[in-house]
Amino acid sequence: MPTKKLLSISEFAKIAQTTRRTLIFYDQKDIFKPAKIAENGYRYYSYGQLYQIGFILGLRDLGLSVEEIKDYLSDDSSDALNKKLIPLRQKIEQRIQNLQQILTILRQKESHNTQLRNTDFYVAKKCFLPKREFWCSDFKADCSEEEIARAYSEFYQEVGAGLMTNKMLSGFLTALPQAHANQYADFGFRIIKEKSYDDEVKIPIITQNDGEYIVAKVESTGIGIEKGLAVIRKYAEANDLELGDDLWQFNIGINIERLGLTKDSILAYAIIDNEL
Repeated sequence: MPTKKLLSISEFAKIAQTTRRTLIFYDQKDIFKPAKIAENGYRYYSYGQLYQIGFILGLRDLGLSVEEIKDYLSDDSSDALNKKLIPLRQKIEQRIQNLQQILTILRQKESHNTQLRNTDFYVAKKCFLPKREFWCSDFKADCSEEEIARAYSEFYQEVGAGLMTNKMLSGFLTALPQAHANQYADFGFRIIKEKSYDDEVKIPIITQNDGEYIVAKVESTGIGIEKGLAVIRKYAEANDLELGDDLWQFNIGINIERLGLTKDSILAYAIIDNEL
């Protein structure tokens, strides 16, 4: 029989679509040995070894560590591989979900929020807002700085920290009937973030119904928010409008400065239609 041609390490690496350095590393780790080592120390490989290195590189791409690959090669039964691949599959599925969320964020463009942004400071106006769904935190009665910070951190750990960087609406929902400015600091809140993908997240979803709202832009300080509430209440009374029980407070932009708020924000109250 003719002598089988052997390939130099560089030739083999090129065909296997890997690197010379990787082959040397796997040799040193006793994972993949050359077919022959010449007296001068040069490594040579056979064409038949391409199948094994392809499998090893595949396991590496799946995320198995060098030691896990070595353990598997010492016991290459299906059960041995399954035991290693099942937890790996679970990790990959979670990673895919995270990447899908990131991709959604990157694809998003700022849209349908222009009515809120084209609002003057401390000037109430009536506008139509479309239906939106928000992820929301549990209700928090304690509005201290410590509680808000803790709730904010926990909330974005659950929905995904990357969502903090997208341009979907975020802010707070406060149970504050009739925009009573002097009661704002005493009422509980929920953290909200506009729902931006369809994957299941195990936190509550709340809906902002479409309809007419009274909105006003404010500085996100206690004084600024109370001033905005007073403006909204005055507008409602002057126009004989009944306000809903919930204050929707939306951040403008994504640069959170304090208490989960951006420098400026939008206050919005639904108008109750008593004819319905």
